[in-house]
Amino acid sequence: MKVLHVIGSLAPRDGGPTVAIHGMAPALAALGHEVTIATTNADGPRETLDVPVDSPVRAHGVTYHYFERTVDGSWGLSLPLARWLTLHAGDFDVIEVHGLFVFATIAGCRAARQAGVPYIVRPLGMLDPWSLRQHAWKKQPYVRFIERRHLANAAAIHVTSESEADGVRSLGFGDRVHVIPLGVSAVAPTRQRAASTGDTKLLFLSRLHPKKNLPLLLEALRDARNRGARLTLTVAGSGTAAYRAELERTVKDLGLDDVVRFVGQVQGADKDALLAAADAFVLLSSQENFGIAVAEALAVGLPVVISDQVALAPDVQAAGAGLVVPIDAGAAADALVTIDANPERRLEMGRRATQLVGEKYSWDRTARALADLFTTLVPGAAKLRRTDPVPA
Repeated sequence: MKVLHVIGSLAPRDGGPTVAIHGMAPALAALGHEVTIATTNADGPRETLDVPVDSPVRAHGVTYHYFERTVDGSWGLSLPLARWLTLHAGDFDVIEVHGLFVFATIAGCRAARQAGVPYIVRPLGMLDPWSLRQHAWKKQPYVRFIERRHLANAAAIHVTSESEADGVRSLGFGDRVHVIPLGVSAVAPTRQRAASTGDTKLLFLSRLHPKKNLPLLLEALRDARNRGARLTLTVAGSGTAAYRAELERTVKDLGLDDVVRFVGQVQGADKDALLAAADAFVLLSSQENFGIAVAEALAVGLPVVISDQVALAPDVQAAGAGLVVPIDAGAAADALVTIDANPERRLEMGRRATQLVGEKYSWDRTARALADLFTTLVPGAAKLRRTDPVPA
């Protein structure tokens, strides 16, 4: 089967969506499918990736086509991408379009419809009620006049958790929702974990973005330390210079200079080393439609402290692989005190974490579920030329 993925950017700073594509596509290729990715060279609103835009790139069995962004900005206008999609969409059996509120989605969905190729939309959590409330003044009309058409004409909508599925169903598209969780790539061997006798080392590994609630985590850390917990925190991830500076001021104001360090974006061996050195992972996000960073931490045997708005929270709680808390500094501080005071319990949570990932989250499992979905859609390609009215 010839599969095309369309996504606005594969910049490392984009976090989960980039990680997901780099795991999903090679796993599909490993099953024998011909997998292509069409994207842009965008790296944030103004910078560009150092990638060739005049020829395809092959990596891990996947063909990547990068196209120049026409103008700067987060919307990602790329006329070369649109032209290529118009010319080549018909070469594929099925197309998966990743993300909403970006130009690549318009170009991908339109090209698929014109070519009569079934397409799948993966909303990346952007239809979650919390997400839609952010900048609602522009998102609500965008959904009404643009994205509803894309969703209405999609052969399927790929979500990665039941909580994400609920958001899509609430908009009236429950008939085409398919829940297919993401996976975790193979990771480098970690050190043999043992009950720590020194400071408990916490790790935050995600984008530096307001929805991740880092100020709340810092407040909880301060409170837990005031109660005697011996905790340090490593913050790994990229964000705007202004937001990082704001976080660093918060660290100073809370008197945490000596226990919090920022290490910026990490990848590969550097990320593996941080995961190996940590005693627990923390993420108190207001919304996560899956949480790949959480799954990566679980995979290497790290207990997690996560908010109940992270989609993996029910599985973590059921497996006893960590502590799930509401978005509240006091509740988070209680969890951090518990994590620090019970090293043997941390180890047991870590063992359960590894078991959870082994049972539920692998890219091979994701790829097989996607391939099964694609197979059901391909025979009905002609039906994609819809004439029914788009819901208001």
